[in-house]
Amino acid sequence: MNPYPRPVRDIHQIELTTRCNLKCKYCPHYPELPRKKEDMAWETFEASLALVDYYVRQGTQTELSLTGIGEAVLHPRFLEMVERCRAVIGPQRMLTITTNGLLFNDAMCTSLVPFHPSVFISLHRPEKAGPAIEAAKRHGILAGTNNAFATSAFVWAGAQKNWFVSAPKTKCEYLRSGWAVVLVDGRVTTCCLDADGSGVVGTVWDDPETLKLAPWGSADKGCAACHMSVP
Repeated sequence: MNPYPRPVRDIHQIELTTRCNLKCKYCPHYPELPRKKEDMAWETFEASLALVDYYVRQGTQTELSLTGIGEAVLHPRFLEMVERCRAVIGPQRMLTITTNGLLFNDAMCTSLVPFHPSVFISLHRPEKAGPAIEAAKRHGILAGTNNAFATSAFVWAGAQKNWFVSAPKTKCEYLRSGWAVVLVDGRVTTCCLDADGSGVVGTVWDDPETLKLAPWGSADKGCAACHMSVP
């Protein structure tokens, strides 16, 4: 029996922006992202959180990650968004922030501490990441660092054609657990590696009961081109 489509049970990630202050060759953001580079509108963000709240009330929401193709800290209302996310998911669920560290300093950490985020800092620019890591350590919010682009690399489900793959073959937790991603424009997609929106299954304004996940893409993009396999 085909287990797909299966219902969304968790908004695992919200993409606050598609803008970035780096141009890493590893990322599908470089040389040109096939989506508009923009910040999430506040109305879209609130609709995203309404969807998160639905899954909180259903008892199926786990952690919430503020990440995506862009650098979340660039959003002009980033700190307000972190505060709202914590209010919606409650004190126990993990609230994850990923950043390249370029704008991460003691002042940013001081502002974030009340919301107890788990911060992961990438090592793309070590001269920036190093001080950011030390600041996050001082404030007790550093959860880890990311150097997967070198040590456990993947090709963004086929979106990045010129990079090697060293990541182990694993089952896709997004499909297995019913995790979904909200893109910057409010569309809901199947996959955290969906760079161009090919895996979209609905929007944050849709009835949550209509949001269903299934393997997506073509032979060279999507699940078939990913280092993760369909569970």
